[in-house]
Amino acid sequence: MYTKTFQQISKGDVDIAGGKGASLGEMTNAEIPVPPGFVITTNAYRDFSNSKASPSFNEEILNAFDKLQTDRVAVRSSAVAEDSSSASWAGQLESYLNVERENLLENIKLCFDSIKSDRAKAYIKENKTKNSDLAVAVVIQKMVESEVSGVMFTANPVTSARDEIMIESGYGLGEYIVQGIITPD
Repeated sequence: MYTKTFQQISKGDVDIAGGKGASLGEMTNAEIPVPPGFVITTNAYRDFSNSKASPSFNEEILNAFDKLQTDRVAVRSSAVAEDSSSASWAGQLESYLNVERENLLENIKLCFDSIKSDRAKAYIKENKTKNSDLAVAVVIQKMVESEVSGVMFTANPVTSARDEIMIESGYGLGEYIVQGIITPD
């Protein structure tokens, strides 16, 4: 089985759900209102990378998508090494927004492959990331039409002060902030 719902994941599941996936599971289980979704685990990434993906892989993913009862989802990379004490990975791997069922599998594969991009390789080298941490899960989450979005850092990303929280926000989708498309408030 390659998928786990957010309810089936907690902060202890970074090795199978990546940092983002584990955090979404933790928030869901704490009853924080986050859009529903599921994680395609690092086991799928490892099998996909080794060309061993189960023939039922596509069927499992599409069935999980159908259970969300939505037309569009966000497809977001969730690296095992992401959001560690030494690296954030924000913007290093790919995310795709407003993905419809017909393009879902293609976008999942692009997320898996994004850890092999030149940008990711440079980040891996710069941060001395261990090979054992180079696995990617993929978060599939129901799209929300947001007027305003934000990104919260639990430590100041500029000064590294752990007694400061920084929130950046802007109109539109949070992806615009992560990619540096807009200057946030």
